[in-house]
Amino acid sequence: MDLKTLLDDHQLYHSEFQQDYLITGKTGGTIYGQYKQALRELYKRTRGLRELFCNRERLEIDIDEAKFKMENEKDEFKQRRAEVDFKEKTMLTEESDRVIKDTKREFLRFYRQAKYYKSLIGELTDETRKKLDEEMWEYKLKEMIIVDWNTMGRVSNNTYEFLHATPKTMRLRIMNDMKDQNRLIDWYENHREETVPENFPEVESIDFDAVNLLEG
Repeated sequence: MDLKTLLDDHQLYHSEFQQDYLITGKTGGTIYGQYKQALRELYKRTRGLRELFCNRERLEIDIDEAKFKMENEKDEFKQRRAEVDFKEKTMLTEESDRVIKDTKREFLRFYRQAKYYKSLIGELTDETRKKLDEEMWEYKLKEMIIVDWNTMGRVSNNTYEFLHATPKTMRLRIMNDMKDQNRLIDWYENHREETVPENFPEVESIDFDAVNLLEG
């Protein structure tokens, strides 16, 4: 069994399970929270791919330049260095292609997530964004409270500081929920908005050859 066969089984970065549950699902909490997280991850991969594509093109230029020097350089030592550069840059293309491949894979997964959650949320007006943002942070604060209870047996100072920074109506709702610890924990354990669908819908093909992924 050759090295390439083994390395082909090596997956860079996150698996789909990690992307769905341990990144978007875990961080989001609510549908809107999951949408925001999917967009954050999608944006990172978009920026990453743009940089990777440009670096790959630069690598091709470096290879052509090294090859030219290798074939035309009269000085023996410069010619030998050019030969080493050519070998090194050529070997680096395999790693570059591997990174691009797995970054594309992650990009597509977060793109599918974002499209799915967007279909549930619909149009985001200033009013709906404000409402969904408040719901998300109310969920996150309740989650912080429950984590504190389960890990420390009390609500931490940090959580109280976050709580007291919220609008009065939200703060009173959460503090009222805190009066019945078992009910709040039961709510958290049975909260279903954070559930990741069994399958995200497929998306249309994307022209990854374009450096600007927002074109078209």
